[in-house]
Amino acid sequence: MHGEMAYMSRNAESRRDIRAWMTDAKSVLMCGFSYGEPGTRPSSKEGRGRLARYAVRKDYHEILRGRMNGVRDWLTAAVPEARGLAFCDMSPILERSYAAAAGLGWQGKNTMLLGADIGSYFLIAGLAVNVDLPADSPGPDRCGTCTKCLEACPTGAFPRERVLDASKCVAYFTIESKGAIPASFREGIGDWIYGCDVCQEVCPWNRFEKPSRALPPPAAPTELPLEELAGPGSAGVRARLKGLPVARAVRKRLTRNALLAMGNSRLERYRPVLENYAAGADPVLAEQARWSLDAIRASHDSAPAQLSPAP
Repeated sequence: MHGEMAYMSRNAESRRDIRAWMTDAKSVLMCGFSYGEPGTRPSSKEGRGRLARYAVRKDYHEILRGRMNGVRDWLTAAVPEARGLAFCDMSPILERSYAAAAGLGWQGKNTMLLGADIGSYFLIAGLAVNVDLPADSPGPDRCGTCTKCLEACPTGAFPRERVLDASKCVAYFTIESKGAIPASFREGIGDWIYGCDVCQEVCPWNRFEKPSRALPPPAAPTELPLEELAGPGSAGVRARLKGLPVARAVRKRLTRNALLAMGNSRLERYRPVLENYAAGADPVLAEQARWSLDAIRASHDSAPAQLSPAP
């Protein structure tokens, strides 16, 4: 269920036990950092593609590792024999499991970590240390009978509660998948061009989301013009996104996603752009453009005819 993400099946032992990565680790300190921005969730806008909210802030990895290194430095000043290693989404550790054990939240039915006073719009960073620290207790599961996140998934990526089939996830398709997106999932992707927030948007616990204090404010909008992403000005758009998580997407992948969103928009104005890519040399982009052209044609062919008024 990892799709093209083969690294997810590697280093299984390191993911289960941090001591496989830091042999003298005795404790793990876990912290959550909100990236919430109440009232500013991505919305569908004609002519634009949506990005997940975390993707338009400055890349968080170094910022949060810096925060945890600051805690490490404080600890080593107080306990000279202490040693620590910070981690944030770039190590073999499954941070979510340690965060749940530390009481930061519980694993929601969409597999994300949920906090009763913060929701799910937060990032996790940790510090493994070689000294004993008092342990916290895991918190209770507060999802109850709610299944809104499972029902809202546009591509059916949850075969059951707390199990995500990444090979069907919108975020996987738009970020990780390198080739053509399977046709059966394309309509479900809608106007998402990088990531997806649907299962978080419907979660009742996100009414408690908190404004971010550890991260700089968003550096780009969560909706970007499709014509700029796939047109001659795409280099300028990418320059504006430099240093943000969305910059991870190579030009071809972001272009493919924009062409798909054009087809899902059913807007006639995209025909020239799509026709140009359909005749291009890149097989993935050409096929995606042809699919989108067919979607636009089918939409207009099936539209009710406009009758002229009687004389």
